Parts: sequence; structure tokens; C-alpha cells
Amino acid sequence: MNEALTHTLAVHQMRAEHCFAYLIADTDAGEAVLVDPRADQVTEYLAELEARGLRLRAVVETHTHANHLSGAAELRSRTDAAILVSAQAKSAVATGRLRDGDHVSVGRHRIEVLASPGHTDDSLSLLIEGALLTGDALLIGGAGRTDFQNGSPEALYETLHRRFAALPGEVIVYPGHDYAGRTHSTLAQERQTNPLLRLAERDRFVATLRAGRQPKPANMEAIVAANSRGLPPVLPVSVDELAAALGGPTGPLVVDVRLPAEYRAMHVEPSVLLPLDEIARRRHEVPRDRDVVLVCRTGSRARLAAAEIGGLRTRVLEGGLVAWWAAGHPVVEGKAHISLERQVRIVAGAMASIGGVLAVAVSPWFALVPAFVGAGLVYAGITDRCGMAMVLGKLPYNRGAATDIGTCAAPVGEEPGGSCAAPLPR
Repeated sequence: MNEALTHTLAVHQMRAEHCFAYLIADTDAGEAVLVDPRADQVTEYLAELEARGLRLRAVVETHTHANHLSGAAELRSRTDAAILVSAQAKSAVATGRLRDGDHVSVGRHRIEVLASPGHTDDSLSLLIEGALLTGDALLIGGAGRTDFQNGSPEALYETLHRRFAALPGEVIVYPGHDYAGRTHSTLAQERQTNPLLRLAERDRFVATLRAGRQPKPANMEAIVAANSRGLPPVLPVSVDELAAALGGPTGPLVVDVRLPAEYRAMHVEPSVLLPLDEIARRRHEVPRDRDVVLVCRTGSRARLAAAEIGGLRTRVLEGGLVAWWAAGHPVVEGKAHISLERQVRIVAGAMASIGGVLAVAVSPWFALVPAFVGAGLVYAGITDRCGMAMVLGKLPYNRGAATDIGTCAAPVGEEPGGSCAAPLPR
């Protein structure tokens, strides 16, 4: 959590895993604007607003997010705040549209809107009295991907090397994400160290971003669709409430929506597995005459699953398995699953070592193998995209079905809403 103060306008950074949301507050006027809120953090945002005595005036999305669910719709339902998005965005919940040069008012202050396409065609940045909230247009040491959601390397070049070039170097950069524990930078620092800002020649810039395109992030289409139509509010259940309910005679059915490998490593007992990417075709297996609690690691995928299932007696475990474990409630632990990050290190190291040995023992041409691996790691560091991780994520070890786990032992019929002939015991 990081905070800067410009006169009476506070820029309050709120981190959740690798994502940043920003509370922009005029403390004298008691008004605030919230930028890029996550759905699984709505309770925390509301608590922060109450603690500071602030009224939420508006929620601003810097772009349509593909890697987390937006909390904008739920915040509007609970605070009546406006939802402001780019004029280029497809949104069923927006109450206002923003264009380059527009201003968003908060108390006596005005936030300037800068169109900054590239990562997506609807990307915006917000200039706030010496601070720049960049979304994914500019990250510390990199920038957002340009190979989906109407992204464009050419547009990103114009944003970074034309639009942002006109801003003073002392402007503080607050990104939408960071994966190395950093909170902010300055434009001067990024101009000196960010490989994409140092890559001034346009054709080379575009060619670099077009090289080595990779698979889309998991569940991307579902997340983008949910953020475009607006994620409906869900009923949460706390970890203590769930623990008490499971100890009763008619406890709810706990449905885990993570990947099979994640489930095997650790899960709530009792629970059944129904991966998020299978819910669309298996929603009829979820009982309609019983309370259901959806679980994932932090709550984001469970919220998406609740929207996908729709119309059932479903709630979401607040804080997910992380909160359940932190509260000391029992879990079933299986064989530890090696993270994708560690798998990439192992495979890359093995390829480099084998290539080096073969280059000495067989042919110098094998030296290209470690060179290729090294170039891939450099590219991943610059762009925050790792092709090897994407490939490894498709392997059976990471995606394989768990044995003896499911929501229905013998589903009847293929039509949605079909009954379950032999439901697994709770």
C-alpha cells in the first residue's frame, strides 16, 4: 500500500497480488474516485472509504481487463458511483464515456484523461497533478501485451514515444500491475531503463512486440465478457461461516473451480471439483435444490463461476482458499505441485546445459540452443510474456484430470438442467 499527497489530493495505492487499484481522494471535500477495482476486493475498498470518511464519486477503468474481474458493477450497486470507461470500450454497465482530453472531477480537482491505446484499443491513462496512472499502457520495465483485445504495437509506440514523451521526466508512474514488488517509478527512470522506451526506432519496436506471439491467458474470453457485461453482485460467505455450516447436519456443497492440479495439491474437505473452463457445458450437474459454495484460490474465479452458473443458490467463499488456510481451517493436502515458474527454470536450465554439452561434444551448432533459451528469457523479462510457461501449462501434469473427483458420478441427459442419477456423497 503506497500513498502520495499532492496538495489535498491523495493517490492511495491498493495492491492485491500483482494488481493495483488506486483511490484518488480530495480529503477536504470528502470525495474519491477509484481506479481499476477488483471484484474480490470490494469489501476492502468499501472499508477504506468508510475509514477515510469518503464518498465514492466514480469508478474509472483504464481498460477492459482480461486478467481479473472488475468490481465496478458491484461498487455501483452499493455506492451509486458512476462507472467511467473509454469511448472505445464495449460495456453494458458504463454510465459515462471518456475521451482524450476529458477531465474527471473529484472535489476541487480535475483528473486529465489521456488516450493511450496499444495494450488494448480502449486503454486510458490518468494524469493527476504530477502522477500518471498508466494502467497497462506502461509498466515498470515494460508494457502490456499487444496481441489481443485489439491491441496494436504501432499504437503502443505512438503512446510511449509520442504521447508520453511530451510529459516531464519527474512525473510519477503508477502502473496497473507489477510482478517484482515495485510500486512506482518516474518517467525519467523508465526512459533510462525500460527496454521499450529505449527502443526508439519504430520498426524495431513493432517487430519486437510482434515476435513470439503466445497463447492467450487462461479464461481470458470469459473474464473480458464478464467485465464488458458487468459482473453481478454475489453473496459472499466468510471462512468461519462456511466452517460452521460444514459442521452442521445439512451443510452446503462446496464446489472448487480451480484446475485439477491445484485441487490435488490442496482443497477444502469436503468438496468436489468442477473447473471453471468446464462449467459452461457441465452447469447442469450443479444441484438446484441445495446451497452451493464456490471456492477458488482468492475468490475471482469463483465469482466468474457464479455468473456462469446463474440462478442457483450459490455463494462465494470470501478470500478463497488463501483465507481458509490462513484462518487455520482444515484442508486436504496432496502431492505438492511444482509451480510453472519453477518448471520454466528447470526446463530452461536443462536445455541450456544439454545444449552446451552437445556444442562441445557433437557440433558447435548446438550452441544455438542455450542462445535461444537466453533470448527467450530476455524477451520474457522485457514483455512479461513467457511462451515456455504457456506451453508447460498445457501439459497433462498441469491440466490432467483428478481421479475420483467430480460433481456427478452419472449425469442423466445432455441438456442443461438435467438431473444427477448418482450424486457423489458430500
